[in-house]
Amino acid sequence: MSINQQNLYDIDIHIAEIYDMQENNTRDVEFLRNLLHGKTRLNILEPFCGTGRFVIPLALDGHSIFGLDQSQAMLQLAQKKIINLPDEIQKRIQLQWADVTVENWPTGYDLVILGFNCFYELATAEEQEFCIHQASRACKPGAYIYVDNDHMEGDLDAAWQDMNHKYVYLSGICKDGTQVKNTRETIWFDVKGRLARFERRYQITSPDGIIKEYQFTQQKHPVSKVEVQSWLEKHGFEVLEVYGDHSTNPYHENSLKAIFWARKR
Repeated sequence: MSINQQNLYDIDIHIAEIYDMQENNTRDVEFLRNLLHGKTRLNILEPFCGTGRFVIPLALDGHSIFGLDQSQAMLQLAQKKIINLPDEIQKRIQLQWADVTVENWPTGYDLVILGFNCFYELATAEEQEFCIHQASRACKPGAYIYVDNDHMEGDLDAAWQDMNHKYVYLSGICKDGTQVKNTRETIWFDVKGRLARFERRYQITSPDGIIKEYQFTQQKHPVSKVEVQSWLEKHGFEVLEVYGDHSTNPYHENSLKAIFWARKR
């Protein structure tokens, strides 16, 4: 298991629900669909599949998708969406719980998706590189990999070093009226190592006023473009394009994103 022992989305199903409600921008999904234009009936693996942001649209496009995730709550929400799809679409989707930071991934795929800032869920560069290594094993020769993360180069950004600010994220009201409040506060950082550790606090208030509170520590390593490119090349991928956003603009040092489209040699 990752050194982050607690999966925040499984603390309470309402946290996963708030995530699904709020993280609903699909520009990256449409961007990938455009990259795949003309490629039909691919066999696709998506670790960190979450609630099905990529899984469902790509299955609707005719591809077969195997989604992995460490959160049972996220997979549960994805499955609720999938069961409402036509039978022929459902047959193209398989979901499975897995800790992708330590387990071997299935093999024989035409495309592996590491999207939507999934590396920002991981605690160390070693865990992130392990994912690239496993993606290489999962890909057939000539297969593709899509890697999409926010961009931070150089030392740890000053915002990640701010120990005097509580950042509010994944907070809101669920469909059943349950209120979720989440705060994140930096408690430790390593500037040169590009590491930050946070105290996460959740307050879950039910419609009848019962309050549950949770607290845990989470570490993150904001990945750099240089790191991802070196890992891809080390593990047998040829980088075809690096984009700086979801509008196909090329990457530059001030880009907000570092999006890789690469092929297995």
